[in-house]
Amino acid sequence: MMTCNKLQILIKRFAVAAKAHYVAMEEMDAERAERQAVVISRLFEGIVREGDAGRDALLALTDDDNPAVAGMAAVYSMRYSPERCIRMLRRLAAEEGLLGFRAAMALQKWEAGEWEIG
Repeated sequence: MMTCNKLQILIKRFAVAAKAHYVAMEEMDAERAERQAVVISRLFEGIVREGDAGRDALLALTDDDNPAVAGMAAVYSMRYSPERCIRMLRRLAAEEGLLGFRAAMALQKWEAGEWEIG
């Protein structure tokens, strides 16, 4: 089991990567967005290896003040706490712009049974 400090570092890095992914998407930089998506996926793997502590720490990010971080945490936590994550994604889906659109698409995939993340 990883120390709490290392888990905190993984969670902070997840938040930073989620912000960077959002910026890349907004700037329509597909290559940079893909690189950040790979980083996020690898961080997620490390986080969930920590069992309940990791999943709980990631789920806590759904309450982050930054909607890009909260949304990404909701996407990656969907299988662990669907009700909470659906609420977050619905709030984001009501927003204008790319973030709202992506949240709506995530909800659509979940409801259609096509979920592949997490």
